[in-house]
Amino acid sequence: MLSGIGDTYARTTTLGNSYKDQRMLVLKLFNFNYVSDSTPREAKGYVQGIKRTVASAENEVNETLTLSTQFVDWAQLGFALDKFSSNIDNFLLPTIKVGTVAQGTTYGEIADAAVTDANDEYILSYVNAFGTWGQPGFLGRAASAGAPAAGEFDTDTTNNLLLTDAGLVGASVSYLIPTAYNGISVYGGRSDQTGYGKIAFRGKLFTTEGNNDWGIYFPQLSRKSRPTIDLSADVPELSIDFTPEIPAGWDEPYVIYNLDTGTVVSDISSITPVFG
Repeated sequence: MLSGIGDTYARTTTLGNSYKDQRMLVLKLFNFNYVSDSTPREAKGYVQGIKRTVASAENEVNETLTLSTQFVDWAQLGFALDKFSSNIDNFLLPTIKVGTVAQGTTYGEIADAAVTDANDEYILSYVNAFGTWGQPGFLGRAASAGAPAAGEFDTDTTNNLLLTDAGLVGASVSYLIPTAYNGISVYGGRSDQTGYGKIAFRGKLFTTEGNNDWGIYFPQLSRKSRPTIDLSADVPELSIDFTPEIPAGWDEPYVIYNLDTGTVVSDISSITPVFG
């Protein structure tokens, strides 16, 4: 009886021009699901007055391997997204901050050292909740510089202040200020990122009927779907569907092996791999 799979890994097969260009990833799988469905081609004929199938053959076979993980670290996320991360400089990312409006000399204010001339044009603000000042909602930039009226905000970049109408004193205000990063690791957003492409997959099959030396190997898988990201449960889950491809000379897209029956060859220098 098979009880599960472990010690799983994926390896690229199509990066660069040689095996040395490939990359590997140890997978922390939550679910392994291989489904092979066939559509029959049937010949029918009358047998004792009843139309029956008298001959049948597989017409079309559809195969899907689904790999799922609930352990989402940076590398597993990249595998799900089919991306290797890249590091970029001068990356401007909006940062959400929340402050309580204090009473200033004339206007309400929130002190923040990030309120500067360099990012002044990118700042936006929003009142978070209903109060004596009225309803929550977006604050527009003041029509008169440095003199916000009701429903407006402005900035004092000399003193690093976000300014509001005095009627907002005590209100919780969210505001966006851009933050610049160098050397930040990202997935997506750029057209020059490397994807995994086609992969090989290997896993160890655990069984109570042997010495746990069974395994399954798919030498070539192509992605069949975009990742499914489910955040509804207590633990998030990422799932990706793959199409197993049949190597030349094979009958199936996989091989299931039993290492109990084999002996290790110490010198492989003269052996041509059966599969990559």
